[in-house]
Amino acid sequence: MRIEVEFPPGADRWAYPYLRLRAPESLAEVEQIRFEFRTETEVKCHFAHVMFGEEKPYFNLPAPKKEYQAVTIDVASAVRHPETVTVLRIGMNPAASKLTYYIRNLEFLSSREPARITDASLAVVASAPGAAFLQGEPLKFNLRPLAAQPSQWTVRNWKNETVRQGVWSGTELVLGPLPNGYYALELAGFIGARTFAVVPDPSRRPENPGLYFAMDSAQSWLARPFTDNPRLIPNTYETVSELARRAGLRIVRERMHWKETEAAPRIFDWKQYMLNAELLSKRGVEVLGMYHNAPAWAKRDEKAMLPSDLLATYSFAKKAAETFKGRMTAWEFWNEQDSTAFTAEGAWDYAAALKAAYLGFKAATPEIPVAIGGYAGTDTLSYADAVMRSGAGEYFDIFNIHTYGSIRDYPEFMATVRNHMKRFGIERLPIWFTEHGCRMEGAGQLENWVPGLKMHSPDQEMLLAEFLPKAMLTLQNLGVARDFFFVLPPFNEFGGRKDWGMLRRDFTVKPGYAAFATLVDQLGTATPEGEVKLGDGLKGYLYRQKDGSRTLVYWSCSFIDTDTPTASVYMAAVPTGQSAKVLLKRNFRLPGAQHKLSGVDLFGTPQQVDSSNVTATRFPAMLNHVTNLRPAIPARKPGTGKSVEKSGLDKTVIFRTELSEDFETFDSRDCVSVRKAGAKFKLQIWNLSNRPKTGTVRTSGGQFTGLPGEITLPPFGKQEFELAFTREENAKPELRIDGTFEDNRTTPLVIPLVALPGSLGTSARELKIPRMLKPENWRVNSSGKTEIFYDTANQAIVFHTRFAPGTRDRWSYPEFLLQLPRESQTELLGIAFEVKVSRAAAIRQMALMAVRSREKENGHYMTLRIPVPSENWQERFVCYLTPYLNPEKIQQLRIGVNALSDDITVYLRNIRFIYK
Repeated sequence: MRIEVEFPPGADRWAYPYLRLRAPESLAEVEQIRFEFRTETEVKCHFAHVMFGEEKPYFNLPAPKKEYQAVTIDVASAVRHPETVTVLRIGMNPAASKLTYYIRNLEFLSSREPARITDASLAVVASAPGAAFLQGEPLKFNLRPLAAQPSQWTVRNWKNETVRQGVWSGTELVLGPLPNGYYALELAGFIGARTFAVVPDPSRRPENPGLYFAMDSAQSWLARPFTDNPRLIPNTYETVSELARRAGLRIVRERMHWKETEAAPRIFDWKQYMLNAELLSKRGVEVLGMYHNAPAWAKRDEKAMLPSDLLATYSFAKKAAETFKGRMTAWEFWNEQDSTAFTAEGAWDYAAALKAAYLGFKAATPEIPVAIGGYAGTDTLSYADAVMRSGAGEYFDIFNIHTYGSIRDYPEFMATVRNHMKRFGIERLPIWFTEHGCRMEGAGQLENWVPGLKMHSPDQEMLLAEFLPKAMLTLQNLGVARDFFFVLPPFNEFGGRKDWGMLRRDFTVKPGYAAFATLVDQLGTATPEGEVKLGDGLKGYLYRQKDGSRTLVYWSCSFIDTDTPTASVYMAAVPTGQSAKVLLKRNFRLPGAQHKLSGVDLFGTPQQVDSSNVTATRFPAMLNHVTNLRPAIPARKPGTGKSVEKSGLDKTVIFRTELSEDFETFDSRDCVSVRKAGAKFKLQIWNLSNRPKTGTVRTSGGQFTGLPGEITLPPFGKQEFELAFTREENAKPELRIDGTFEDNRTTPLVIPLVALPGSLGTSARELKIPRMLKPENWRVNSSGKTEIFYDTANQAIVFHTRFAPGTRDRWSYPEFLLQLPRESQTELLGIAFEVKVSRAAAIRQMALMAVRSREKENGHYMTLRIPVPSENWQERFVCYLTPYLNPEKIQQLRIGVNALSDDITVYLRNIRFIYK
């Protein structure tokens, strides 16, 4: 092994590359470690060590030489706890700025018999990638070299029924053919099982270029060979690509970092992104390309997240589309731009960047569609509204959104999406969900093989398999054109607790993978006709096949269908007593004469049923050639419209602003307030075409100074102006700029304006809430004893809370149930009030909680922090312009404090709701 290192000037020079031990490798039984090493040139080293995990002291190597030196390490004397070591590092601290050294003949020696593996999930290796066999492929399994020798083996299906048994002799087991399904291979005397799937061979069915069923692969990020994974397999990119093919996928979503691939202007390195695009392409799997993370040189400053250089934005999009042509067959610009995790700028800034990227994509590949970046959900559609007000609707072909919500809420979710699209005249466009995930199964219940991470239990894996078809089919019948389920490779989030992925960390498939492959096989070329009524607690959807026959998908409803997680935004709490093992059987009868029907279960295993007595379980199943059924709720047809060029519109002229501190942009990034007259800002006018253009600019919403009468734009360049803006009374609440160049109009730049208490402009509408000053309208909610009363002298509502001595978590948040619709929070800018406390030093924090339900103490809520008040009356304003708040859903308010002492009093008065 050759290790070559070059250190930058001033660096602390050391090189200790990791040698990660992978299961079942261990130092537990090792007595000696031997190897040889040398340097390429004579080099002085301050230190040279072998490091065993984090143990100290390190083992000292002899001074490095150009000739190989043999090293023998007695493990018992060098390592205190060899059984815990998962990492070995051999290296040195050179004095020179360059180092090249070699290691060879690395051996672990022991006279003791090594411990044998008795975990079937580790001992047995399937010959198929990810343990996903194609129908007709030999079902071969092999034992690892250190596996114990099993005697008996048993194969069970997902119902825990025995389907095969036998005696294992030698190291290889070859099973006879099995029908499509999901199975577990168990070994006598072993723990666990080697699960595997048998899925339909996609090469044996016709292709569907518009296949609805898709998946977010993200493999360039998530399938990287992470060295902390003790069950990492070789060639993870190839494995995930092949598993995509075997699942029947026609298209996957991939991700790139712009800053990785163009770290310096016009110097491109496509890294693993090109490798994965090629691996997928040669397997017939197309790629929806998406990127974000602009490089520093293309941004305004280090705090920015979106690019400010629109020519660089255009050029990168064009280069990427040219480079990946034929592999990436659709493009998506940015990810969840409405989330502060991906943008810090206003919606109008995203609109400007989208316009530039769209022009770049289309310059290289005019025939492929461009999707707007996937919005994080409907809670932030005010941001999407602001994007559209800046003319973004001319710059994408596909509307794109994400959901990790509950199936029961999908109809409302889609109605909200369609209302947004209708407002801006894009209702004919197709809707894609480029992320669609499940959180109903809750946080991972088992310790993962990777330290610090959780993983699904077998029961949770089955809940995920139940959710996937139910969720995807529901959205399809609501008119979604393509759905990318999240996510194919293994992935953990939220402190490692949330286990995503169709694959485990050893890259074997979970049951949800087989459920997905069944959907593609059975319904990939079918057309949804709508929902049929089968009876109480039952759900059914009817599909028309290419030959005119009909397929019924049916299931018994569980909490997956009827509940919504309330524990937190992403980490659901599975209801007590709910388990995938409880099948929730319900029977129904199909109309017409009694006869036998054939179909498949959730995992594609063939079944036959009596039409007069069909048993449904919580797991969706399918029946083919059903008759005499008609949908009670017809399926909505997906949008097929495309963006068309409008005469007299020049898309290549784009306006962009950089606002000064004279403007206040809120966390929602969908509007601003103007702090003073003559507010300063920069206006950039970009020309992303190859010829100069001359024209004029129009403004509205106030008085503008600093704009010339006529402007000439250079080709692929910009003009920039320092402007001042003053709001006008009774003007439309927006800063609007558009223009005409070469007799063609441009799309506008629109920044929505709001007038908060104390800001410049037309006063916002205030509604005093006298009910909030009456004690009987408040509900005690604290970890102590709270009195609520009215103070006549101060004309204030008072919350006085005493906490028992020793109380560690002191909180008091009295609850006010809104009187709807009169006190609706819809269109609310925020809540203003005066406040004081008995002792400011006794307050850790003050907050308002906006709650979406009327239940006491619990329910989905968002916390809005309030600056800690003093002992004197002070005005406070709690701004509602923040992502995910969804004011129209708020049903109660909690206002209070977390205290540092055992006695605290909070006074509130003059409480007003401030509306837009």
